[in-house]
Amino acid sequence: MSILTMWLHGQVVGELEQLRNARLRLRFTEGALSTYGFGARPLSLSLPLTDKRVQGDALERFCDNLLPEGSGRAVLEREHSIRPGDAFALLAHIGRECAGAIQFTTGDVTVGDGVLSPLTDEQVDVIVRDLPTHPTRDGLEVSASLGGIQDKVLLTRTAEGWAWPSGGAMSTHLIKPEPISTQVVVPQIIRYEHWALRLATDAGLRAAKADLQTFGGREALVVERFDRRDGRRAHQEDFTQALGLAARDKYEASAGERRLAALAALAASEALDPVAFLSDLLAQVTFNAAIGNGDAHSKNYSVHISQSANVSMTPLYDVAPVFLVASRLRHAGHAVDQQVYLPYITAGHLTSEAELWGLSAEVAANVVRDTLLALARSAEALGDPDVEISVAEAVRDRALTLLGPMG
Repeated sequence: MSILTMWLHGQVVGELEQLRNARLRLRFTEGALSTYGFGARPLSLSLPLTDKRVQGDALERFCDNLLPEGSGRAVLEREHSIRPGDAFALLAHIGRECAGAIQFTTGDVTVGDGVLSPLTDEQVDVIVRDLPTHPTRDGLEVSASLGGIQDKVLLTRTAEGWAWPSGGAMSTHLIKPEPISTQVVVPQIIRYEHWALRLATDAGLRAAKADLQTFGGREALVVERFDRRDGRRAHQEDFTQALGLAARDKYEASAGERRLAALAALAASEALDPVAFLSDLLAQVTFNAAIGNGDAHSKNYSVHISQSANVSMTPLYDVAPVFLVASRLRHAGHAVDQQVYLPYITAGHLTSEAELWGLSAEVAANVVRDTLLALARSAEALGDPDVEISVAEAVRDRALTLLGPMG
């Protein structure tokens, strides 16, 4: 049996064990129980605090969703000689810097501040250019983890420039280069994403801050981590973790699953202002439906969990109008009033879905209307990004079409 110490906001909250059958078991500490109280959910909406041992799919999936998907994970598993799918072993290597405020350490190791190794511009160019290959040379072994399937690297921006975080040091930015030719689904995807994030901000929605840069001839989106605030970790989890879902199930397959309603019921009860939380959730779902985001699955929505275990929506991230560029990418990610395909989602679906969560018809209609109006205006004001297929007019028209029945 192996054990990892689990930390949250710099405090020990539990011990994660891997049993002989490779399954995981978590025991929360007395300190965590006395700080937050029985039944509180400071770690995950799917893992309420208890004095009993926690085992099962929700725990397995929460831990697995902290790790990269696809080729990025496979590379790390090969580098560390880890059996494919062994989340515990991988967290033992790279779990000191995870999404949110959770960290894992082995033995008597404490989290500490870690080490930041300054990088030259040339080193950064090579790191980004060569992704998904990871730079194990020169002491730059990967020791940070972030979920998702797209190739990315986590770096720290200091007053002197970029630095490589290791030993639990905090990263501040993620850099996602344009996918290499064999991976391209939507050409220039990072430009579309950059534009969509600007669009959201201009329309009054909170969105991740990002800019476009070129590294070694490869264009990349540089995203500021919103789970890092004023030099501290802020806790968050994505909807797969909150609902105890496997990463492979991030797209809602069945219209009858009512995944958004399940999330709303869990999260709103933990929010300081449930109506405000549900309104924020509805605004984000409306935005993604209106821009044609065919990648708005459960790993691309997240909730922030404060140090008082109160829940709110995180800013928008990983947003792009992919359906308007490639019409085959029409899955909305989540069913909206039992409709999972973007071409068929209407304002009526959006308001009915929100009423199912507990929002009044009036509040739901106002949120949808206000979001669509702001989006149409912002799309027209921003104009097109520098891409081969224009989208600004299409987004404006789509927002206005959705708005039509609402006046």
